[in-house]
Amino acid sequence: MTRYFALVAAVALARPAVAGFTITPHFDSSITTASNAAQVESAINDAIDAIESLYTNNGNVSIVFTQASGSFLGSSNTADYGVTYSSYVSTLATVSANERTNSILATAIANLSSGNKPGAGGSVQVTSADARVALGQSGFSGCFNSSGTFVNTCGQAYDGVITISSSFTFNYTPTPVFGEYSAISTMEHEIDEIMGGGGQGSVLNNIADGDTSSDNDVGVLDLYRYSAPGVKSFSTSSGANAYFSVDGGVTDIVGFNQNSGGDFADFNTCNNVQSAFSCSNTSPTFYNVSSPEYAMMESIGYNGVPEPASLLLLGSGLAGLRAARRRGASKIR
Repeated sequence: MTRYFALVAAVALARPAVAGFTITPHFDSSITTASNAAQVESAINDAIDAIESLYTNNGNVSIVFTQASGSFLGSSNTADYGVTYSSYVSTLATVSANERTNSILATAIANLSSGNKPGAGGSVQVTSADARVALGQSGFSGCFNSSGTFVNTCGQAYDGVITISSSFTFNYTPTPVFGEYSAISTMEHEIDEIMGGGGQGSVLNNIADGDTSSDNDVGVLDLYRYSAPGVKSFSTSSGANAYFSVDGGVTDIVGFNQNSGGDFADFNTCNNVQSAFSCSNTSPTFYNVSSPEYAMMESIGYNGVPEPASLLLLGSGLAGLRAARRRGASKIR
């Protein structure tokens, strides 16, 4: 995950407009001319189909897909806009009022007061896709052109770039294979990040890299980072405890990664789609309504398909999400 800043100053969000959900891929020549082009494109399309089927927001996320060698499974680049905390909370509340089946978001909003907030002059960092599709805002364009180049003035057709590694042998099929890395789950991981979830949802990555401009900011998932009930967590220390919770820390949905070798808002499991590191020799389960990724995206404004009864109540329902784990990450342990 690479974070770009599209705007220097924080901006206010307008009342969100009602915005069906599509993800449009653009395959560059590194994929279309590759010997395994058909397999790579099929895996990416399967990942897109899976995520499109889970959320009902109206809007389009456009992504450039590339392939390159490297010691990673997948990587993603996108752009953040800084918005004021008050505007973000107000907009999120309006989204929640229009998404009455999204109990995760309603609970999250009710407990925001106990979570992290920006410091003086700081803002909430929101990706272009999150602002435009999940929050229904206009004026938050993509910042990447069709060649995958970041354009500082934005106004571009693409919200980000995802690269799949050509250095590893993947399983490109929807059927999990023990001991093989899943191209589909890797792409799901990176698509989530372009949409604003996973590692892109925390500014701790920037702070750990010495970017002082992020010191007073928070990411959208930093709002839900706790170490105990009522005790917020916001630290780059490897010894810190942090987990994702939408009810003020009462329910630990999944642990956040605290290893600086991975993204801080990815998970500290190794067999979820959004895990910071992949498990070797583990057969993944699929990203679905019982996965912690599903709740993660709902908490930032993506409206999920009607939730099963087990997710409508906190406690045992959400706690049970920890058992639904799947390998799928950008890095290899």
